[in-house]
Amino acid sequence: MRNIVIILLSAFLLFASVSCGKRTPEALMAGGNRYARGFSLSDCGGYKILDIRNPWDTVRLLHRYLLVPKDAVLPDSMPDGTLLRTPLGRVAVYASQHCAVMGRLGAVGSVAGICDAYYVADTAVKARLGSGEIADLGSSFLPDMERLVSLSAEAIILSPYKDGSYGKAGELGIPLVEIADYMENTPLARAEWIKVFGELFGCAGMADSLFSATCSRYDSLAAMAKGADSRPTLFGELKTGGVWYQPCGGSYMAALYRDAGIDYLWSDTPGTGSLSLSFEEVLSRAARADLWVFKYADETRDRRLSDLYREFAPYAEFDAFNNGGVWGCNSVKYPFFEDLAVSPDRVLRDFMLMAHPELFSADDTTCYFKRIEK
Repeated sequence: MRNIVIILLSAFLLFASVSCGKRTPEALMAGGNRYARGFSLSDCGGYKILDIRNPWDTVRLLHRYLLVPKDAVLPDSMPDGTLLRTPLGRVAVYASQHCAVMGRLGAVGSVAGICDAYYVADTAVKARLGSGEIADLGSSFLPDMERLVSLSAEAIILSPYKDGSYGKAGELGIPLVEIADYMENTPLARAEWIKVFGELFGCAGMADSLFSATCSRYDSLAAMAKGADSRPTLFGELKTGGVWYQPCGGSYMAALYRDAGIDYLWSDTPGTGSLSLSFEEVLSRAARADLWVFKYADETRDRRLSDLYREFAPYAEFDAFNNGGVWGCNSVKYPFFEDLAVSPDRVLRDFMLMAHPELFSADDTTCYFKRIEK
């Protein structure tokens, strides 16, 4: 009996421990979010704690940040963590979709440098890149260190990867803010990370309001899709070398397809990442699929079916290729990736228009994806 009491007491102490005290990274984080599992925020009176859960070992922390207002005196006692004085000013951003979140919050003026500028579709960010207000830092895998140092950035906002290293960027002494939104398994869970940006840039109230509005629009569209008479089948992307990637069944893209009233052909597979398949594996399952959707980046012109055939003639073996079911998104022209992170309701509407045009008026058109013509 005594052993049972000790076990129960230990469990109570573990779950009753609060973020504002000394807590081991192994402790489970508190909830409080509507959908997101990857972060939690704790108000400690005078400062806040932002905990980022390790996406690959979810009972551990990836990173803990101590958010202290710039106009406040540092508390005498705080737990271990990376100190960030908020709101952040000049920052370097590795991913364009995070610029889009900042733009929605009116904080894009804080972006001093960005990686992978070629893939930016947001017009405001493109304009600032063109004028030199935002520095092009080169590839996110190998950023230009000299330019990065010259920015005098207060933080570097980036996406963490399993077993990944940040190279010399991790040695600069600039706080690395690890945003693991892409590891969430539903679109609204990913979009909820706007709350993290709200805390970082001093606009938490606006972030909460924008997220609530996004949820309302998304849920309304998903309810509309449930009333559709059919569920067309879908597969995605293009072959890359000898590999054809498809989202796993537990990913946010698979959830997006499901909410759009679509039968995604790999919805039965576990995991939140991507499947690495051969052409033969994709063909065997998707030859009769109704829809084929993919993203590409081409500043010169939009893709055509003839381009696909020239690249890989066996693409013509899919019914979608021959029946007008191929849709492509030119990601350097349309902000698909940016809006997917912050406005999944807009992306959901695109997929619904492709799959269930009968639910919309005749003059409604897609925003990101265009039918690939001959």
